[in-house]
Amino acid sequence: MTGFGSAEERWETWSCQAEIRSVNHRFLDIHCRLPAGFQFLEQDCKKQIKAICSRGKIDCSIRLEIDSEEAKLSLNAERAQSISQLLSEFEAVTGRDVNVRIADLSGTKIFEENNSADPPEECEKMIRDCLTVALEDLRSMKEREGDAMLNDIQQRLSSSKLILQSIENLSRDEPEQFRKRLQQRIAQLNTGKDLNPERLEQEVALLADKLDISEEIIRFKTHLEQMDQIITQTEVGKKAEFLLQELNREVNTIASKSNNAVISQSAVEIKSELEKIREQLQNIQ
Repeated sequence: MTGFGSAEERWETWSCQAEIRSVNHRFLDIHCRLPAGFQFLEQDCKKQIKAICSRGKIDCSIRLEIDSEEAKLSLNAERAQSISQLLSEFEAVTGRDVNVRIADLSGTKIFEENNSADPPEECEKMIRDCLTVALEDLRSMKEREGDAMLNDIQQRLSSSKLILQSIENLSRDEPEQFRKRLQQRIAQLNTGKDLNPERLEQEVALLADKLDISEEIIRFKTHLEQMDQIITQTEVGKKAEFLLQELNREVNTIASKSNNAVISQSAVEIKSELEKIREQLQNIQ
């Protein structure tokens, strides 16, 4: 699932900012950017992230900064000398005095901010603490997203169950509807011969057996119940994917066996719901 977590910690004149971004990915792919001198923490950071994320593309960025008031400006003597020489040459060529203010030199980069102080060892604990807080922030966001996805899946499963109920109700009348259509057709083609009732019943019984979708409906209901249980578990994965395949198999059989246009349309609606469930399951960790 997608997610974002951030945190900031302070220790004396130092501050630490951690940001973690997670996007959908089939496997777990972690990239960490750590402050200079603390790259040795990379494996520990990845271990912390793995405890929260089982898959996804994870980008973790941790920065260390010293307070601005602690930073001092220094003069780049070599560059200042070069600029002074250029100004002198300009005055010699033009015969004009050049009045230069400090503000005029801001873009010449002769002043440098000195942030070269090496962070102390105590910053290591601050980095670990900052990462922990950011991961908790990420976990909270992913849990909220997961709850929303779970609610959506449950609603679609309930919708599929209702549609299946309407299919079941329609399927009960299908043999009788076929009987009526057959009688009407025979009446239209009647050549004066009497209709053999036994033959008619045989034809109706044969087709009724072909149209019978009771087994598929029972299996579909069973798979729905299993899916309800699985999606609330910690690990969804392959079990849910397998059940979705079975649900699709049953609804395809229902659509192919039925001659009722309403049942066929209802089967299409169920398949649409199952496809949306499949897309949501791919996002759930």
